[in-house]
This record gives sequence, structure tokens and C-alpha cells, in this order.
Amino acid sequence: MKKGFKFSETSRQKMRLSHLGKLHTKERRDKIKRIAIEKGFGKWMTGKKHSEESKKKIRIAHFGRKNSISHNLNISKGKKGKPNLNLRGEKHHNWKGGITTINHFIRTSLEYKLWRRSVFERDNYTCIWCGIRGNQTGGYLEADHIKPFALFPELRFSIDNGRTLCKECHKKTETFAGKGIPRK
Repeated sequence: MKKGFKFSETSRQKMRLSHLGKLHTKERRDKIKRIAIEKGFGKWMTGKKHSEESKKKIRIAHFGRKNSISHNLNISKGKKGKPNLNLRGEKHHNWKGGITTINHFIRTSLEYKLWRRSVFERDNYTCIWCGIRGNQTGGYLEADHIKPFALFPELRFSIDNGRTLCKECHKKTETFAGKGIPRK
């Protein structure tokens, strides 16, 4: 069968009907297992485990399989992972005329990500209000701007204007999701 091939609804109906009630019985599964043992393949079917000696050999064979630094450098020099500069901006097939909002552009920038990480590191990845640490009991942390992002553009990347809050504490702030920001 070809990958991505779509069957018609009638074909799918016929296949569904033909497969109904054709689950293997216990006897049939035992027969399949017996044939697999006789032919010497399918250890996974027999429930056999690796011996300690074979586990050790496998461990040794896989030891140190992480890419070396030189290998990673060679990969980075190649085409893989390199951005295609010819498919940027207006030349890209998803280009919609430069409609990205400035807010989205800033919040996905490297500078913003570094600001966020710096705030988390300063607060030791702990909510400053309730004390929940990141990933502790589902404690998803957020970097909150003390003075609102929209009203104080000059303070957007100031670490002193940031604080680490868990999601619940962040919702309790007076400016969460633009609550305290006057609309035009």
C-alpha cells in the first residue's frame, strides 16, 4: 500500500467488514509463537530476556554514542540545520505582507528569551509569591513584567522590571492579560 494513499469510503467499509471477528484465537496465537520458535526468530514473541552477558555487550557497544564535538561541528558546517536565506521575507511561501505584530516579534526575539531566562535564574526558578519551583506539582513558571510590557517599552528588557510567578499567581496580578491597561 502506498504511503498517503486514501481509500474511498466504500473500500474502507468493505475492509472493516472483512476484518470483523478475525482476531486471533488463543490457539492461533500459540501456533504462531510455536512456528516462530521453530524457525528461530522473534525472541520478543517468546518472552525471553537478554542474558546479563549480552546486556553488557550491548551496553559497551552503545557506550559513548553521543556525537563528538567535531562531529557536531561538521554537521553544522553542512546544509542540515542551516537557514535558507533565499526563502526569507517576501520570497517565502507563507509571506502575508509583513503583518507580524511588534508584540509577537519582540516576544519571540532572542533578547526577550535571554531576559526571561535571566529573571528565572535570578529568582532561582521559584515563584516569588507562593514559592512553587518550576515543574514542581505542575508549576509552570512565567516571567512577569512589574511595569506593563505595553506601557513601558523602555523597561521591556530590564531584569529589574521582571519577576518569576507561577501561572496561578500571575493571573492574580492587576495587569494580567492587559486587565489594567487603558484601551484606546
